[in-house]
Amino acid sequence: MEVKMKKRGLFLAATFFLFGAGTALAGPGDLNIAIRGGTLGAGGEVTTGLGENIDARFGVNYLRFSFHSTISNIDYEMEPEFKNGSLLLDWYPFSGAFKITGGIFLNNNEISVTGTARSEMLPAELSPLAPLADSVTINGTVEFNTLAPYAGIGWNSNSEQEQGWGVAFEMGVLFQGSPKVNELYIIGPEAFADYSSRPEIVAALELERKAIEDDLDKFQYYPVATLMLNYTF
Repeated sequence: MEVKMKKRGLFLAATFFLFGAGTALAGPGDLNIAIRGGTLGAGGEVTTGLGENIDARFGVNYLRFSFHSTISNIDYEMEPEFKNGSLLLDWYPFSGAFKITGGIFLNNNEISVTGTARSEMLPAELSPLAPLADSVTINGTVEFNTLAPYAGIGWNSNSEQEQGWGVAFEMGVLFQGSPKVNELYIIGPEAFADYSSRPEIVAALELERKAIEDDLDKFQYYPVATLMLNYTF
């Protein structure tokens, strides 16, 4: 819990720093503020020009949703929660609307998992406990790399940073690393508690941890599609 709180504190501090840096770098007539939405959720960003055909963007976003998955005959409810801060560079190679983007995300993405255990999970020697299996849940948290590289391409209607409104669209990939289950534990009736530390149960949970990581491996390369509405001052 302490490690998670420190990670969240680092995320918030870095987010405020990124927005502060973006505002400080911007000169008169060279500040762009946008709201954005897409596969990483909703958020905002600040853009400032760094030189000819190159812009820097500092942003944040948030998304929470849920889906169901069956792993090893156990039904899971997965609840991803995405919280990110981003530092990106846009390059306009043809001095037009087309851009190539690269940068880094301060990645605080995690997935909470809650599974309904079945009697199939219990080792044969614990079969007398099978009637309790339906009241047992398997709980855990899946995390990814804190720093995640990003690459993408896009289009910006106001690439010249002229005063006024503009829209932009971007597609890319967030390379957030293989999912890691940092904890997996059982919550169940009191009658099950005496067995939860048995080697058979511990071994079964370890196999389940690896199975969850394999099932969520598709999140390692997360597709990003973003639509932005921006205003240049």
